[in-house]
Amino acid sequence: MPTNLTGSTIASTFDQLLHVDDGPTATEKTVYSGTGVATALKVGTLSASVGNVQLVGNTVQALTGSLTLGTDITFSSASNARTALGLGTMATQNSGAVSITGGSISGVTFTGTFSGITSIDSGTFTTSNTTTGLTLTNNTLSADGTNTNIDIDITPKGTGEVNITNIDVLSGKVPFGTVTGRAFAAFSDITDQTGSTTVATPVKFGTTDVVGQGITVVTDGTNLTRVTFAAAGTYALTPNLQLTNTDTADHDATIWFALDGVNIPRSATKMTVPKAADGGNAFFQISIYVTVTAGQYVQVLWLPENTAVRLDHTAAVTGPPAIPAVPSAIMSAERIA
Repeated sequence: MPTNLTGSTIASTFDQLLHVDDGPTATEKTVYSGTGVATALKVGTLSASVGNVQLVGNTVQALTGSLTLGTDITFSSASNARTALGLGTMATQNSGAVSITGGSISGVTFTGTFSGITSIDSGTFTTSNTTTGLTLTNNTLSADGTNTNIDIDITPKGTGEVNITNIDVLSGKVPFGTVTGRAFAAFSDITDQTGSTTVATPVKFGTTDVVGQGITVVTDGTNLTRVTFAAAGTYALTPNLQLTNTDTADHDATIWFALDGVNIPRSATKMTVPKAADGGNAFFQISIYVTVTAGQYVQVLWLPENTAVRLDHTAAVTGPPAIPAVPSAIMSAERIA
């Protein structure tokens, strides 16, 4: 029959024997050496402890102080090891290939080269370059390096473009050659032009003096009279007409503009051309702004009260002194908006 050794001492000759105490209701049983000295080992049905270390289920706990591991602990799988140590999926990534897909980062200084930032939640993002550094504060990008002058360059790749929906240029400069949508041209005519006293006559511009872009003179079926615009916009037109009167009396001439054959309201000017005895010449010039759609054209119309009034061309003089020709009509046109 087994002997209950509780409270008894095994003779020193049996000091290698162990015995268990603490009674049947104890959670853990104390294990004693053969000499009756309690060891550091306690074993229960669901836990075991050695010194200040306790194993409960699959959890290792420090009973007092800190937990120090002097030997390796082997787990049945890497997943179990991460679970036991409270590690998440970050622990499965190598230092050279870390992906952070959630949470937040604060109090961190980035160095080196990195890419793939899709959003910045903090108020400020600053580069580490001391001399030419940039800082993004809320919606303001500013150069804050120590250099006196720092450019901020935005360079697209290949045929890509930098597209800005709304822009205000508050200072600095925009190179004239880089402005798109510009349009300009200059025309003249080196013929004498006669008009009707009953029907408006379009002014001819038979010679293109400055070949610009987006503005041409197109025929009306008979003469080159239609100043035509390739793109929609607002244009400044400045016609210059050289009028002469060969009669013995002064005569008026009225000049106005038409858009696609329809008179432009409030565009007419009436002028008097003096009789031949008083010189017989008059010069007309005016600037008008007109807003058009793509493909529309403008004509300059004129109506003399007497056919003795005409648009006069004078040939060039070889000299000396040399004098350029006097065109009967000149037109300069430029897109302004």
